[in-house]
Amino acid sequence: MSGAKRLATLLGLAILGASAAHAASSVRAKFGSAWQSVDCKTFDVPAAVAARADCGYVTAPEQHAQPKGRSIQLAVVRIRSTSRSPAPDPLFVEQGGPGDSTIGVILDMVMPNLPELQAVLKTRDLVFVEERGTRYSKPFLTCPEYDARNIAVARGEMAYTDPSWFKTCQERFQAQDINLGAFNTRENAADVYFVAESLGYRAFNYYGVSYGTLLGQYVIAQANQHKAKLRSVIIDGVVRTDIDFNAASGHSVSYALRNLFHACAQDLRCSRAYPNLEQTFLTLVDQLNRQPVALTLTGPQSKQAVATRVDGNAFVTALVPLLARPYSGNSARGTSIPKFIHAASRGDFAWVSDNLSADLESSDGSAKGMYHSVVCVRQKSVQATPDQVLPPPYPQLLALGVREGEAVGNVCKILQAEQQPPFAYRNTDIPTLVLNGAYDPVTPQPYGEAVAGHLKTPHVYTFPGLGHGSFFPPPGMAATDCVIRIAIDFLAKPGQTPDSRCLTQVKPLFVVE
Repeated sequence: MSGAKRLATLLGLAILGASAAHAASSVRAKFGSAWQSVDCKTFDVPAAVAARADCGYVTAPEQHAQPKGRSIQLAVVRIRSTSRSPAPDPLFVEQGGPGDSTIGVILDMVMPNLPELQAVLKTRDLVFVEERGTRYSKPFLTCPEYDARNIAVARGEMAYTDPSWFKTCQERFQAQDINLGAFNTRENAADVYFVAESLGYRAFNYYGVSYGTLLGQYVIAQANQHKAKLRSVIIDGVVRTDIDFNAASGHSVSYALRNLFHACAQDLRCSRAYPNLEQTFLTLVDQLNRQPVALTLTGPQSKQAVATRVDGNAFVTALVPLLARPYSGNSARGTSIPKFIHAASRGDFAWVSDNLSADLESSDGSAKGMYHSVVCVRQKSVQATPDQVLPPPYPQLLALGVREGEAVGNVCKILQAEQQPPFAYRNTDIPTLVLNGAYDPVTPQPYGEAVAGHLKTPHVYTFPGLGHGSFFPPPGMAATDCVIRIAIDFLAKPGQTPDSRCLTQVKPLFVVE
């Protein structure tokens, strides 16, 4: 942590220095009447970043087809480029979830510590739009009942698939006269264009990670419906529009684990330290399903002790965040997943307790109301099954997908959302950079490749050893320098194939102790 803080300080000093040198030379169009400035402290923006940022709310239609109807407020942060003559088209940045905070996670946490977005700032502005319903936008569709649900599930007092927690949350939204039907990906995409036009940009580029990639596909589809022009798109950890990614969990996690096990077997140190890792893992899952292990979890905020029993599903759930962010503590040393699986096979479940504890209580302000309002309206788009798009999962992981799909489906039955028409690809000539991570347990490589197949000018790259979102590996890795090089090359000339020769230098890394 101290290293990350030191890095953030150095980056902050660099930003402040650039601000003093170039602030007077940057010419920007005036913001429109929909913009209302606020102090960047409102969005918890780090002071060093805020020094060259504009923070505010954009008042947007609740439903863009009814521009004179009810409105919502979108939190927006624009960071001015460090260039003396920045490109006129900024990069818009959107987070995943759905329901996670773009500003709270990518801007407040990622940007000060990692170099990727700093590299983009050298050529153009960055614009962070807090998606409707998420943390800093108004209304914020948070469901604190979800934390109580997590604790009850861990204690065995509530079934994982019990949706009753959402009924209480929904009733509160109804009492506040919140129209959940307006919180969907189609409206989110129109918000992106509305913000671009409100900030005075004639053209822009788009980056989205995880759910932000599904949103990005809707942004592409709307490219001919708005005044602001979409120049290029980067989608990172790609969601297919035609699959239920929750129900596919067993398949996608199996795909990621097979890649990990293969990479370990090909690595001399890893294979010697952890031989037969795949079989060790499967045997352990079987054992836990037969005889769950008693553990005590700790709520990260309340510090409440929670007694639980870890079965095979819970064990795999504890592995997922490690696959999503494989490099321990954001270090460049390598992934500790083989070491952790080996430790658990010998009875050491300390890391399992830590990971499951972290999920008990929300610390990042995730909007569960927005999550389900987005997911539950897209059922007509879901036209492919996991078996049609991914190899068969490990039999031990089949139950994981069944459980996840049922849990979300039960909430959707309560929500009773009006279904949107099936998604249709349009404007497929927009240049698009598609980034995949080989260990991605949520949106595996075949998803990105399938989406690219619908586009006329895709550039598709898979990064060995990376997880869910390849644009943000830690500093000091070959993957970090490579993804920056590819992204900057793409943004400079989206119609040309980026120079990707650096990918040959990107190898999976392992912590072996």
